[in-house]
Amino acid sequence: MNLYEISATLENGAVHKTKIYEINQERALNRASKFALQFDATGCAKKTVQLIRKNAGVSKDTERDFLNEIKEILEGLGENSYCAMAFEGCVEDAEENIDNDFAVSMKGRWESEKKAHEETREGLIGKLNDRIKRVAELEAEVQKARQMEAQARKEAAEDKIALEKARGKILPDNVATELTIMLRKQADEAAKEALYYADRMAAEVENSVPVGASNSAKNFRKYRKAQVDALRLLGALGNIGGSENDD
Repeated sequence: MNLYEISATLENGAVHKTKIYEINQERALNRASKFALQFDATGCAKKTVQLIRKNAGVSKDTERDFLNEIKEILEGLGENSYCAMAFEGCVEDAEENIDNDFAVSMKGRWESEKKAHEETREGLIGKLNDRIKRVAELEAEVQKARQMEAQARKEAAEDKIALEKARGKILPDNVATELTIMLRKQADEAAKEALYYADRMAAEVENSVPVGASNSAKNFRKYRKAQVDALRLLGALGNIGGSENDD
């Protein structure tokens, strides 16, 4: 906004001056013409416009005056005009800025929302990538456990063959019975512990507790191996020592 001095010189030599804020020289000259009509209705007064300062700061009242002109233009164009739709809410923001010394704008709100959305999106992507990584780790743990189980079954079959060959020659009936009871108890207890740590590991993965999930995975493998070992020996032991009815 520029600051101008406009003047009207009447035929009798009298000069009337005032200062105004305007956008450009042309609008200032129009204002000068209207100003001169206050003193000479014939329109014969000489009008002059002098630029005093460019980019001059204006008062709130001056901003309100220009804002009212903008409102009149938008109202004249109609609410369905392109300009009215583009400026929807902007006039209200300007009024609030003037009244309360704010600096809000539609663009500022949009940029803030965009930034918040991007930060939220990046956070979600980061969490998703962490989950994907953790799922891959757990899948590897499960695959490793399956390999251990397969190996245990193979060893159990081999042990059973070896024990069958020595059946009746290694263990008395009462010892075989006691071993069967001990191994069953060991297998049951290990199974309960393995199930406990499996549930715990799933909960910790769901709640994003990587250290806890890692420890639970280690304990799961430990008790799962203990269970497999007990079942392997129990299977290999079979019915040695006259334990046909122990199952």
